Amino acid sequence: MDLQKINVKFFVEKGDNMPLADLIPVFHRWIQQDKLEGMLIDVTEYTHVYQGPGLLLIAHEANYSLDEMDGKRGLLYNQKRAPKKSAEEHLKTAFRRALQACSLLEKEPEVAGKIKFAVNHLQVFVNDRLVAPHHSQNYEELEKVLKPLLDSLYEGANHLLIAERDPKKRTGFEVKVEKAIGVEELLAKFSN
Repeated sequence: MDLQKINVKFFVEKGDNMPLADLIPVFHRWIQQDKLEGMLIDVTEYTHVYQGPGLLLIAHEANYSLDEMDGKRGLLYNQKRAPKKSAEEHLKTAFRRALQACSLLEKEPEVAGKIKFAVNHLQVFVNDRLVAPHHSQNYEELEKVLKPLLDSLYEGANHLLIAERDPKKRTGFEVKVEKAIGVEELLAKFSN
């Protein structure tokens, strides 16, 4: 399966009531200061959409957003285009970039102490229904790539993969890991 359009969303543990409009200046500053990898382009706001995309930071190869789909706020990394790589590399890139954005956001002066991400509760899905339609084989392929990464990042802690079975939604898993871990600790594993 081609995981070029992989998405990773880390749910918030704290800050689900924070007004997203308050973060617009933060995302604009990230563009001005080139805070994230890739070419950052613009910020757009969809806070008026019920359980929608929330606040988006648009980049050339990906979008970052404080997403509220299904009533669960979290930081979503939506990879749109990337050079040809293995499925494992696409997944690692998506995890690392999502964690970098979580880390940056938690440290922003306007946000410090008001938002915290539960990096042991996340969602991983493929944002391409043509490449990854709801089919048991696609779930097996995604799980085969995802499990070793989870084992290495969470050091073998038990994790529960809950498959998305609604055929109207994208192929993916909600992931719950029993081990509590911080953003920085998890991000540091990518530098090893």
